[in-house]
Amino acid sequence: MKKYTFLKFLVPLIMTFFFARNLVYVETKNLDSWLGGSMRMFGTIDKMLYRVCGFTVEYKGKEYFVNLKKTTILRGMGLKARIMPSEERLEKYLGEIKGLAWCYDPENDKIVISGKSNDCDTKLENSNIKNIEVYGISYEAETKIVNLSLINTHTNVK
Repeated sequence: MKKYTFLKFLVPLIMTFFFARNLVYVETKNLDSWLGGSMRMFGTIDKMLYRVCGFTVEYKGKEYFVNLKKTTILRGMGLKARIMPSEERLEKYLGEIKGLAWCYDPENDKIVISGKSNDCDTKLENSNIKNIEVYGISYEAETKIVNLSLINTHTNVK
């Protein structure tokens, strides 16, 4: 009988622990409230679908923003960064991004990942990659304007 009593309290205790942990992450590490607690646990409408994650590249005096969602091999990284854009996670991802080979595509005027299918002549240095950023997207119906608000950013000074 004692065994069942212990189990009866164990599950609610574990659930309470994760609820409290996710509540702290929503308030301190920008954890998306939808995935942090499910079922709109924290009552805000800030789904990670309304977030954009990418990094900034400077090339020939022009600044480019590379959306991680549009880069096939980095989609998973972008998803995780949009869910919880903590400083530690952004620092880690910026290091991984700088470890990849990037180049400038003059035909489309954009920054692309270098690979077998799109070898390019203009390889970029790691120093061209400036920071990684996560933005929240909001739409104002009255003015029909889409706004971006910075949630978190990390700049690697190395």
